[in-house]
Amino acid sequence: MTVTFRGGNEHVRALVGRLRRIRARRAADALLLGVPSARRARRAGERSLRAVTSLRIELEAVNLRESSTRVSEAGGDEEIARLARAVNRTLERLSEADDRAEHACKKQRQFAADASHELRTPIAALRMRLEEAQLHPDETDLDDLLGYMLRDLDRVQDIVADLLFLTRLGAVPRTVERVNLTELVRAQAARQVDGHHVYLRLDPGVIVDGDPDQIRQMLGNLLDNARRHAARAVRIVLCRVGDGAELTVADDGEGIPLADRERIFHRFVRLDAARSRDRGGAGLGLAVARAIASAHHGTLHVEESPCGGACFVLRMPLSPGRRT
Repeated sequence: MTVTFRGGNEHVRALVGRLRRIRARRAADALLLGVPSARRARRAGERSLRAVTSLRIELEAVNLRESSTRVSEAGGDEEIARLARAVNRTLERLSEADDRAEHACKKQRQFAADASHELRTPIAALRMRLEEAQLHPDETDLDDLLGYMLRDLDRVQDIVADLLFLTRLGAVPRTVERVNLTELVRAQAARQVDGHHVYLRLDPGVIVDGDPDQIRQMLGNLLDNARRHAARAVRIVLCRVGDGAELTVADDGEGIPLADRERIFHRFVRLDAARSRDRGGAGLGLAVARAIASAHHGTLHVEESPCGGACFVLRMPLSPGRRT
């Protein structure tokens, strides 16, 4: 069966025309509504571009050291504000790193100047003696000259060895072993503290982890310092304190003023009571001892001595297997 619509073409054309008019009105309405949005978007984009341009200019000024080490921060939580805050945090870290680098450079320059000054003294003494022997060969006692020269060379050698040790400590991996601190202290005391009354009290089997050569050098520096400044007696005590070992080396000498008890661990420092190069060293022994203690996760400082002089206190962690 066939169904025929009368006037079908006319109805279709009318419907299509109506749809086109509706679509055109909607497009016009959308265009009218989109113009303010487009304007707002454009203004927002221009503000963001100005903010980025301002941030770039301020960063260029910071790089050229034409302003402070910060850029302007806008309020709010927009992306530009977060970027400015992130830039300021980065600039603060860079400034702190620059300050640390400058401080390290100053310390290095001071260290080089101190080392040069310290080495100049024995070298000048060597030169003076050689020139005097050259001018007066008939009046020169060769044995005395060689003895003086060897002592001066020993001093130069000790200074250079300590300087090399300080520069390498921490940069070269240490040999870590279980070290019997009790036996090491006993051996060093017997070898180095001569000519004085020695009071020795050592807990048995005090074991620490570390480099035995470095620990031996640290103990030698502490005992040599006590020997040189003691009047009659040196008191050495080693005991366990909690999870650590505590060694005290005390003497009955002149002692160390409270204001100088930290300064004596600086390199090339001698107190007035120990300025004589005949009695003292280069002023590096205590600096080396503290550096070794720190490398072994320990501490070294000065306290009041029960003998009336100075008391050096070394603390190191016990070996994990020997903690009780």
